[in-house]
Amino acid sequence: MEPVLIDTSVIIGVLRQHDNVLRLAESVKGRPKAVTDAVVGELLAGARDKREFFALHRHLEDNFIWLSTNERMSTLFRSILIRYGPDKGVHLVDFQIAACAMAYSVPLLTLNKKHVAFIEGLEIA
Repeated sequence: MEPVLIDTSVIIGVLRQHDNVLRLAESVKGRPKAVTDAVVGELLAGARDKREFFALHRHLEDNFIWLSTNERMSTLFRSILIRYGPDKGVHLVDFQIAACAMAYSVPLLTLNKKHVAFIEGLEIA
């Protein structure tokens, strides 16, 4: 079964037990879950202290496949930025996450659909 790339907003919503996010997460139940460096960075940057930082890091390591940045992802990111940035407003991290999903050919589960739904070739879970 193919993995699904989970966006920062979804992980935060699940950790906070938001009902709407828990229902969304059910749609990919049983599938392997993946994160990328951009998601990990956003999550860890929001940690309140060292204890929370390392607990969250351990949770991510134990429960997610980590999709590393690669040349294909970098190329896609630059293409997305050039094509959509001027018209849609620049959402750098959202564009990086979308590029990762496209580079690894996996769908993206996100609450921020309006930031990425217009990207041609991106599959939204």
